[in-house]
Amino acid sequence: MNYFNHCNDVPYAIFYPMFFLKQLQKKTWEEVNFGPVRGWQCTEFLQYSNLKHLFTGKSNDLNLAKHEPTIFPEKSVDKNREILCKSLDISYPALRVLPLAHSDNVFVLENEAQELPKADAIITHLTNIPLLVTAADCVPILLYCPEKKIVGLVHAGWRSTALAIVEKAVIAMQENYLARPSQIIAAIGPAVGQRNYEVSQEVADLLVKATESDSIINSNGLKPKADLKLANSLQLDRAGIMKIFVSELDTAAQHSLFYSHRIQGKRAGRQGLIACLV
Repeated sequence: MNYFNHCNDVPYAIFYPMFFLKQLQKKTWEEVNFGPVRGWQCTEFLQYSNLKHLFTGKSNDLNLAKHEPTIFPEKSVDKNREILCKSLDISYPALRVLPLAHSDNVFVLENEAQELPKADAIITHLTNIPLLVTAADCVPILLYCPEKKIVGLVHAGWRSTALAIVEKAVIAMQENYLARPSQIIAAIGPAVGQRNYEVSQEVADLLVKATESDSIINSNGLKPKADLKLANSLQLDRAGIMKIFVSELDTAAQHSLFYSHRIQGKRAGRQGLIACLV
């Protein structure tokens, strides 16, 4: 039976409809500091010496996106990205930042010369090419196949989740690298929690259809509230992923640690998920 593990500082088991989440006997998320950069790592991935990864927050105003140049000048964003790469001892000149589109586009980076199109997932086998996706409430997801040595990064807002972006990323790993879903491990990083994510009934219906489960929607209030982390967990499970590790950190509830568009609006910066095969 597949399992999910939801934890922050200590492991524990919880029950979702249709799934029993088995308790793991070790901590699977930890807060870390790399010089001036504060972030979180899924410890399940740390056993693989050829992969570096970090889910960042907003410590030291580390905005990583160029979405509002009048608020976040491009030079300051470039400097923040350089600080991030240097802190992880990976190449800043080689950094590739995925231009997001709130879509189901999955891009496979096959050589260093390729330009990145607008997409919400990127997969590669290339080493020493850091990949970065940014978010401020949307769900950042890290995929890794140790056997094939390929990495995938996914940005899943409600639109991309409704289009099953994470399942399509898994399919791309299968089709392009012959990775079996049972070989792939997934980490779902800090994102907005259900209690802070009101959506319209139309959006709720789309998400229920995309997951084939109404357990992702809480309809007890005036407006439905969606659980995007659970939605993507269900889609990963449906795709055949056996190990799914989910951060309990809520970017809206813990906005002292994270940028949150729900809380800050257009003045919200963007944290990131960065990963690099070495």
